[in-house]
Amino acid sequence: MTSRTLRKRQRAGAFSDDIDFDLEELLNDHEENGIAYRAERDAKKAKDEDEYADAFSGYEIALTDLPALCIERIMAMLDSPSDLYNVAFSSKLLMNIVTPETVIRSAVFSNMKRKDGGYRKTMAEIMQHVSNRSIHLPSPHRLLRLLNAKSCERGAKCFGKNLNTGKSMTLSGNFHRTCGMALCEHCIKFNTTKVDYNHFANNESGKNVALSGWRLLTNPYQDDNGAWHGPLVGVLELQQIQNSYSEREEKEKALTGFVEKALTENSNLCPSHYEEKATAYSEIYNAAEKEADDYVAQKLKEQMQKSDECRQERIAKRLTKLRAVHAQMIDIMGDFPLAMECTWNEESERQILKFECFYVQQSMSTLISAPSYANKNAVSTIAEMIKQKFTILQEKDFFTYASIKNSSNRFRKAMYEYCVNNLTPEKLLKSSRADAEFFRQVEENKPTRALVRALNGIETALEDIFSVSVARANENEAEDPIAQARVARYRKLATVVWKKKRVDFRSGPYPYIMDMQNLKDCYTACIEEFRIMKKNAKDYIASTESRAFLRREAEGGGILSRQEALNFVFAPKIYREWIGGTSRIPYDDVRNRRFSSLRTAHEQYFRHPNRNQIRREDALA
Repeated sequence: MTSRTLRKRQRAGAFSDDIDFDLEELLNDHEENGIAYRAERDAKKAKDEDEYADAFSGYEIALTDLPALCIERIMAMLDSPSDLYNVAFSSKLLMNIVTPETVIRSAVFSNMKRKDGGYRKTMAEIMQHVSNRSIHLPSPHRLLRLLNAKSCERGAKCFGKNLNTGKSMTLSGNFHRTCGMALCEHCIKFNTTKVDYNHFANNESGKNVALSGWRLLTNPYQDDNGAWHGPLVGVLELQQIQNSYSEREEKEKALTGFVEKALTENSNLCPSHYEEKATAYSEIYNAAEKEADDYVAQKLKEQMQKSDECRQERIAKRLTKLRAVHAQMIDIMGDFPLAMECTWNEESERQILKFECFYVQQSMSTLISAPSYANKNAVSTIAEMIKQKFTILQEKDFFTYASIKNSSNRFRKAMYEYCVNNLTPEKLLKSSRADAEFFRQVEENKPTRALVRALNGIETALEDIFSVSVARANENEAEDPIAQARVARYRKLATVVWKKKRVDFRSGPYPYIMDMQNLKDCYTACIEEFRIMKKNAKDYIASTESRAFLRREAEGGGILSRQEALNFVFAPKIYREWIGGTSRIPYDDVRNRRFSSLRTAHEQYFRHPNRNQIRREDALA
């Protein structure tokens, strides 16, 4: 260090002597000196750091030499009670640092996604007894042992002890801790008592009574160190309470006395201290459970949000490509708007675009499912093919149904009426049978066969056509409501007959379809069946017993009238049902003229409509 006397002194002089100094030059010199100084300082600092790192490169700090707070934080980061057990029982110092919060949180966080298994399930069962104040409060070390127990803790008193090895029985693979103890299957079987439903303990299992699953009770257990574990009140005390008192208040008072006695004589905690510590255990456990659930919920929410964002991004890409495909098809199919009718669903990833016409949807399905392969050539090829098919439909004038317009055949005449009055071109082309075979038959000048094929894919179309063909009102009865009601009943019966008989005339694999020959055979069989069913239904309605049924007093379920109940003969069920203590098929009763059984069924319809699943809207006037 330079002494004060050796320091360079400034010359004495007036300020005016230096008035002509160069300020610019002075600033430059100062800046250059500063740059050199900082460079030298940084170099020295780097050199010191390298020397320091080399000096301590092989040095490790022992875990036990860390402050207790640091060790506790490290233990709290272990998410497996098995790892915590191995660390905690490696030294006496670490054993003293283990806290209930560390053990409880380790068990809860070891299996955050599932509550019904693993260490979390075991801790939940133990804490259930603690919250009920029904077991001796386990210490942090006992909690760890209960979580990691592999064999029965009763030791020499274990019912499953192996005398050859001197070891107690290994616990089964479950995570249950009966009454807060690690007991093997044999100890649970021979050292527990199953109580009746009317036992006092069964009603008090939520308070002070350690009643495990299947209503099992056991006695407390004292280990070799004199510490008591398990229930506060055993089977003996509970049975004495059950036998000594009859009033509930007296039993609760006696139970409280036994609990206080157990805490006074067999525990190192007084009742008030026990309550405070049990409350602290419950608060720690509830807080850990809430934190784990909140974490899982947050992660799930983030995952769902990320998944939704990716999904929306994929939908946006597919939507952009499909709109380009749709625009190209409109340019080609502009003359056929019927083929281009479609629906857009921007919320669906797989069903963004759906054409109403079945054939168009079927032809475009490959490009719709994989729009990345929908280049202009592929779209143009398919669009030209579809355009050709619809051009044929237009040239053949298919939707005028000229081939069956003037037919004298009853079925074809009814088919024409149905197509004109109840069917639109859009609905027909939407049929699942308006496929490539349909267009091929149209192209081969087989419009009737093509129409029948398409009608096979429209629900109730063929049965409606059959009902119209066999039940018509006369021209002079067009405005008569009674005649209209009669025709409606006969058409309902014809519909049931068609449903019953059509199963005998299906051909080919599922979904079944009727060709022209099968349709003719089915129609002929249904005509004959309908005549029989119609005659039997009319005879049933006109019978003396049915007339007597109508004259009885109305004591039904309030939904049907007696006449409406009888009119179910025109709509008999074709499946088996349980009526009047017997299992019957109403359709077979009508077919075979079993009128007494049929009338019994209609009596049940009238009196118990809800029991027989009869609705008011199904009744026929």
